[in-house]
Amino acid sequence: MLKGHDFFNDPQFPFAIQRYVIARGEHIPAHAHDFVELAFIESGDAVHEMAGNTYTLAPGDVFVIEQQTEHSYTSTSERETVVYNVLFDAEFLKEELLALQKMPSFVAFFYLTPFLRKSAAFVPYSKLTEEQHVLLLGHLETIRHELQARPEGYQLIVKMRWIECLVLLGRYHQANRNPGAAGLTDRQRIESMLHYIGLHFRQPLSLEQLSRICGMSVSSFTAKFKDVAGASFLDYKQRLQIDYAKRRLSASDDKILEIALESGFNDTSFFNKVFRKHTGMSPRDYRRKTMQPPTAGPQ
Repeated sequence: MLKGHDFFNDPQFPFAIQRYVIARGEHIPAHAHDFVELAFIESGDAVHEMAGNTYTLAPGDVFVIEQQTEHSYTSTSERETVVYNVLFDAEFLKEELLALQKMPSFVAFFYLTPFLRKSAAFVPYSKLTEEQHVLLLGHLETIRHELQARPEGYQLIVKMRWIECLVLLGRYHQANRNPGAAGLTDRQRIESMLHYIGLHFRQPLSLEQLSRICGMSVSSFTAKFKDVAGASFLDYKQRLQIDYAKRRLSASDDKILEIALESGFNDTSFFNKVFRKHTGMSPRDYRRKTMQPPTAGPQ
């Protein structure tokens, strides 16, 4: 498992970019990492094995590799293959990601496409046009130069350019719309939403937002969601929130208000009501019943 601290020069700025050259016929063995990676093929071609599937990559292909996802490369080109790897911690741009997640095109590219790679019929990357390729390459080169030279304010430039890259990649993904996406079943779309909710259940999510991402009406999404999940959207999300709160109550002595807020609830009275609905007891009683007593030290 590759570790982020081996790549990030500043632990307070967990972001790095590499321009990696794969020699003709070179094989990069399967590996995984504890950070998120975005890969962009500048030139050449390669076979990419990921999540049990094999894909042939070409210039202009760009894709996200999630944490702990094993993958490998083999260059098949008559010439070298050049790959830009953008590496960043999942918490990087945390506040900015909240705004980006309001864009269905960004959510589809950054979160849903990686999840849907488990479907062999779905191609888990975006293919850029020549114009898009040139524009993205320019942004990545600017970021790489700033990180190498580190002039005053370089972190701001890197952040701004990277946010712009993410917005553009969402737009490109929407505009280029992979033909495989049209063949997704309603169940696959809902399952991708379950994956997304599982990542973001502590954040505000709405039926309207998720329906729009799926390309469904609210009424259609509501019915299909319940068929697949066995619960309404609200019940499903709250169940994840309460499960998280239960773990926090059992493992820490943090105040109940702090745990309620951390779990995505705005006030303790509503948190108590939902918690009791799902567990049959109050958060305080649950903590008293489940919290492990401190281990006694040597006498």
